[in-house]
Amino acid sequence: MSTFPHIKPLIHLITLISLGGISSVNALENNTQTNDRPNVILLMSDDQGWGDVAYNGNKVIHTPSLDKMAQEAVQLDRFYAAAPVCSPTRGSVLTGRHPFRYGIEWAGVGHLPANEITIAEALSVNGYATGHFGKWHVGELSKTVNQSYFKGDLAEPEHYSPPWENGFDESFSTESMMPTYNPYYYLGGDYGSKDYRHLQTEPTSIGQKEGGFRWRDYYWTGPGQLVDEWLAGDDSQIVMDRAIKFIDKNSQDQKPFLAVVWFHTPHTPLVASNEDRQRYKNLPIEGQHFYGAVTAMDRQIGRLREYLKANNLSDNTIVWFKSDNGPSYIHDFNSSGPFAGKKATLKEGGIRVPAIIEWPAKLAGGQKLATAMSTVDVYPTILSALNIKLPLGQPTLDGENVLPILLGQQKDRQHAIGFQSPMRGVKYDADNTRLQYAWSDKRYKLYSEDNGKTWQLFDLLNDRSETTDIASSHQKIVKEMKQALLQWTAQTKQDAKDAYTK
Repeated sequence: MSTFPHIKPLIHLITLISLGGISSVNALENNTQTNDRPNVILLMSDDQGWGDVAYNGNKVIHTPSLDKMAQEAVQLDRFYAAAPVCSPTRGSVLTGRHPFRYGIEWAGVGHLPANEITIAEALSVNGYATGHFGKWHVGELSKTVNQSYFKGDLAEPEHYSPPWENGFDESFSTESMMPTYNPYYYLGGDYGSKDYRHLQTEPTSIGQKEGGFRWRDYYWTGPGQLVDEWLAGDDSQIVMDRAIKFIDKNSQDQKPFLAVVWFHTPHTPLVASNEDRQRYKNLPIEGQHFYGAVTAMDRQIGRLREYLKANNLSDNTIVWFKSDNGPSYIHDFNSSGPFAGKKATLKEGGIRVPAIIEWPAKLAGGQKLATAMSTVDVYPTILSALNIKLPLGQPTLDGENVLPILLGQQKDRQHAIGFQSPMRGVKYDADNTRLQYAWSDKRYKLYSEDNGKTWQLFDLLNDRSETTDIASSHQKIVKEMKQALLQWTAQTKQDAKDAYTK
């Protein structure tokens, strides 16, 4: 695959500060009024399906914090990940752009290129402290130390693109997946070996290292700064400890902040504490670890919300929770609810995910919105909420500002949402990979699972489970949606070509 040069140019930030809609004058003026500027916390779970929360009808899982948040805030009932796997979706949150525009087309493929403008950069030049905590997975964190289990044994410095090169002041980040308990040490065989366990098959080993292996990935806090110490306990708590410390420091300094908190849970390898397994003791032990890990993550989300309330930060803090894609196809303890498909497919179950947003100062709680929204909408919506203009030279956005919808000033989004992704099971090749496509408007969804050879049409308002293909009786709609989709994919392909040559 072609690669991008990745040296974050100083001129990029100078352009943001001096030429664009984000001006240094505005940033300086805002610094004198920090108490009035909203804070932003972007939460993301990993492989959590639409049905993997109690508030969406799951009768087994215990998610009281997310249930309470859904009740008190704005539940986004038709929220989409930009892709059915994690890396592309993560890039879309940071940039507001479909990841095919800059080469992150699959999990662990490519990296966030230097000429992309991230939400952290846009907020940083406007006086915000910025921090990333948890899973990164849109670029390598070291030029010399290999981290990902999906690659060979050598680091790939051409894909070096860590948080601190993309606008984040502070980091406590891993390149890829981690065990969800005692994250540096996993009981069982090495990844890819016959003894490896996607879900733990015995009680948690606390402080006992016999019978397992040292996980390859480290947490990193900066260039060359890996955290080489024993990290014990629930991984979600380990991540949230650092995030709350960052939030507390900046709130004490009366500086507005952006905290991006991306949990590893419930991506495999899944392991939960013995205490969290007890709630699910009647299930197979693998299920105990899955459900227990989700409940442990949920507890940390509740801890964050309670901290914000206790420190008078809640009203003026935007907290946006979402998952990066549908539930894993590796096991069946998880759920996509009533939707067809799981992770890696563009059927609804692969891309429709749980999502909640709260901002008590502005958004009326207790709402459940059925309007289609996507992770590509996060960047333009947050900038609008903070009254920050898009930078001059902003690359084409796929997302749109949905704040008017959240505020009740507008019912529907203005544009359809496009999806394209390699098909699971096909060896990834940047130039020749066969793709799956979808184009979704407020009612209909056009879908192809065979590289555009055939097309299906679903009426999502009346058939959200995609059980009945109505393409043959709605040929005009198919033609119009296909034309719009193909125009969009051609644009993303041209953008990718341009990015590769920069």
